[in-house]
Amino acid sequence: MILYLSSTQHTNLLDFTGLYNADSEMPIKKMVGNFVLKQFIVYDMRNFSHVTEVVLDRVAFGDSDEEFAEAIEEFLTMYNPRISVICEGLLQDNPLFRSLLESGVGNIVCSTDIAEIQLEILECLSKQGMVRYAAKERTKKTGGRKTYRFDCENVHIAVLSSQPRMGATTTAIGLCAWLAAVGASVCYVEENESGILTAMAAAYEMEPAGEDWRLDGVRYGMEPAAEPVNFIVHDFGCQPNPNEKANDAGLLLIVCGTKPYELPNSMRLLKRLDTVDAYVLCPFTHEAVRSDYAAILQSNFHKVLFLEYQPEPTDGMSNSKQYKTMMTKYIAGA
Repeated sequence: MILYLSSTQHTNLLDFTGLYNADSEMPIKKMVGNFVLKQFIVYDMRNFSHVTEVVLDRVAFGDSDEEFAEAIEEFLTMYNPRISVICEGLLQDNPLFRSLLESGVGNIVCSTDIAEIQLEILECLSKQGMVRYAAKERTKKTGGRKTYRFDCENVHIAVLSSQPRMGATTTAIGLCAWLAAVGASVCYVEENESGILTAMAAAYEMEPAGEDWRLDGVRYGMEPAAEPVNFIVHDFGCQPNPNEKANDAGLLLIVCGTKPYELPNSMRLLKRLDTVDAYVLCPFTHEAVRSDYAAILQSNFHKVLFLEYQPEPTDGMSNSKQYKTMMTKYIAGA
């Protein structure tokens, strides 16, 4: 699939290719508007990680040339599509042109005549791409992300929070994403009434799987999957009085706030679970005071970990260190 991020003035620029046809072997997904490339990479590109080609209309982006080039560098460290950039009238001695080549982008459409632009676009989208410019060859990482072996089956993990909007769902989804990325089979189960799963299925264009959905190796549903998996992550959300289903989980994760107005709720929930083994996960806590809050919240049964900012729910890497700490006992040979 080709992802085309277009300005309003170039919205029909790729129409001549015929790739919008339903039977096209390389269909185009077009998004029209004003973008900031760095923000798009963080918040939106996750939905299009499966695309093989990305065409960027430079005038659609509010980034400065320097920011645009830096964002492309970040783009290519996180994702693997081939990038083409449409920059009408861009000269080869322009710093942006040189930065694109240095980033490994050689598909650069620079002409101002529509017929020439179309020829250059076809060259960019060809199998070999545009070969007229000497773009720097990017060294691909070998081995990829480290993976582990998990021999466990249907380990139930309960995630709950001390009050609403504390991050239980973000933590549960992030943990699922990390587990799937490092080699585990995992199922996410929505155990609260937020309705987040239905919204996510539409927003992320999840692949239907019976009554459930799939995204990047994670099965999402209202009930555990019928087939065995390594882990079943239950998202209970805010549960001031956890039920037996949460208490009986093999691993309990409690998301607690540390701000002055959040602490009373956190302490009440921890008191109810004072003899239950659990990880206490604290988001949005400044490093300077983490040791103080760890001393307050930690006990013989509760181990405190501090979560880093995770703007994208399905980004399992933001807190990979914390997730691995919690899951080490399930890693075969660890």
